[in-house]
Amino acid sequence: MFKSAEEKEAERREREAEAAREAERARQEEEARKHAEWLASPVGAATAAKEAGEAFLELQIPVGGHIGQASWGMASGQRSATSSAGVLASIEDVGWRLEHASYFFMVTAESSSEGPFSGQQTAVSGVTMGVYLFRSAD
Repeated sequence: MFKSAEEKEAERREREAEAAREAERARQEEEARKHAEWLASPVGAATAAKEAGEAFLELQIPVGGHIGQASWGMASGQRSATSSAGVLASIEDVGWRLEHASYFFMVTAESSSEGPFSGQQTAVSGVTMGVYLFRSAD
């Protein structure tokens, strides 16, 4: 019913040890999540392929986008663009050499609207992808 000071101290130490184990598990899970996220990045994938001894590496990286909207017989759009130069330089720093680059536009959505005087208008949304082929610099 009543616990001695030694029993209370032992329970306190066990709670502290369990809290420390839980904190360590959480730290390891966070580290594993960050590592998996890094491996999914272009530079992480390039590093993993280099360590695996691959001779070629192909990556697809979004470099732009377009969001189109059609309503009331009118269509409008908004474009965005990003540079992949920094990512490509980082991949070359890992030990790859860019051999070829090409680009394509991938449609992700389409909407249309018909106005009383303007006829039918169609707007397209999508992303511009850069396809990069690297050769091992070794």
